[in-house]
Amino acid sequence: MPKKSTKSKSKRMTLRQKYKVIRKIKEHHKKIRKDEKKSAKSGKKKKPVKDPGLPSQWPFKEELVKEFAFLRAKAQADEKRKKEERKLSRQHLQLLSGS
Repeated sequence: MPKKSTKSKSKRMTLRQKYKVIRKIKEHHKKIRKDEKKSAKSGKKKKPVKDPGLPSQWPFKEELVKEFAFLRAKAQADEKRKKEERKLSRQHLQLLSGS
C-alpha cells in the first residue's frame, strides 16, 4: 500500500473555477443589496437575532444570571438618569429662550 504524502495539498485551481467563484460571490452580494433596497422601500425591517441565553446545565449559572441582572439594572438606571438630564437641560433651555 502506498504511503500517504505528508505535504499539504496544493491550493491551485483552474482559472475557470476561480472566475466562477468570483461570479457567484458577485451575484450573491447583488441579490443581498437588491433585497435590502426592496425591504427599505416597503418599510420592512430585519428581525433582530434573539439571544439564546444560558443552557440549564451551565456551570455557575446562578452567578452569571445574577451578574446579568445586575448589569441590566445598572444600564436601565443609567438610561433613566440620562433621560432625566436631557429633560432638565431641555427645560432649562426653554426657560432661557422664553425670557
